[in-house]
Order: sequence, then structure tokens, then C-alpha cells
Amino acid sequence: MARILDELDLRMMAELQEDGRRSFRQISHDLDVAPGTVRMRVLQLIQDGVFRVIGVPDPWRMGYKFHATVGLKLKPGNAEKVADLLAEREEIGWVGLTSNTFDVMFEVALPDSRAFGEYREHFLASLPGCVAVDVFEIWGIRKFHYRLVPPVTEWVRTHGIARESL
Repeated sequence: MARILDELDLRMMAELQEDGRRSFRQISHDLDVAPGTVRMRVLQLIQDGVFRVIGVPDPWRMGYKFHATVGLKLKPGNAEKVADLLAEREEIGWVGLTSNTFDVMFEVALPDSRAFGEYREHFLASLPGCVAVDVFEIWGIRKFHYRLVPPVTEWVRTHGIARESL
């Protein structure tokens, strides 16, 4: 069963989405609650898998010159197996099963476009049921920030939590 998030959960998550390094003490001060309450509830949210606090590297500043989102078209019955194979790879940031033109999409960072050419010919072509590979090379990012709140539900409407208050 999905955890029901209350206003304090949402406000704590908003604080951490703004700055994942913010201390429990600072969050407790900003939200006017006890530090122990913040610590306990944030750790519970993390344990429940509601969110994670991570560091996100910048591929260009790390020396990668090829960064792309890749869409794979696969023969029926191969999507989950291919997604699992991709998820094991270090050069891949995220993998998603999709319900559009592609069966699987993922993000990859490699040293340069030549490395991607070899990667495409040797690794991607060997994936089970691979029919087509479409590449969307990213040459610049204007925004990379997640500030998500749960979709409006009957519970939220009933309890009067306004998104604007987050």
C-alpha cells in the first residue's frame, strides 16, 4: 500500500529537493519542528522508498563529450530483459520501459561520439531483439531539477493541503 504523505513530509521533501545537503537541524529550524522529528521522518521516507537524496554528476565537467538519450525498438517480449541488462551498466544513468514508439529508453554518457559508434555497433546491436536504435544527443542542459509533489488525490483534497504551501 502506498504511504500517505502529510504536509510535514511534503515540506521536508521540498527542502531536500532544493538542497540535498541541507541538515536535519536546518530543516527543523526552517519548518519549526524538532530536529529528531525531521531525522526520524526523513529516514523513514527514504527507507520506504518515497525518495532518495543523491549527488548528480555533470557529464561534461567530468570529461564526457557524448551524452544522449537513446530509444530502442525491440521485438515483442524483450523489453524487460533488455531493460535489466542496461540497468547493470555503469555508463547508463537511467533506464525506462516506455509506452511510446520505443520499448526502452535510457541515458548514456561516453567519452566521445566515436566511442558511442563502437558502443552502438558492438553492445547495442547485440541486445536481444534489437530492431532499431534512435539517438538523441544532448549538447546542453537548461534545467536539471526535480521538485515533485504527489498528484492531487482525494486525501489531499479532503485534508486541504495546497500545493502552493509547499
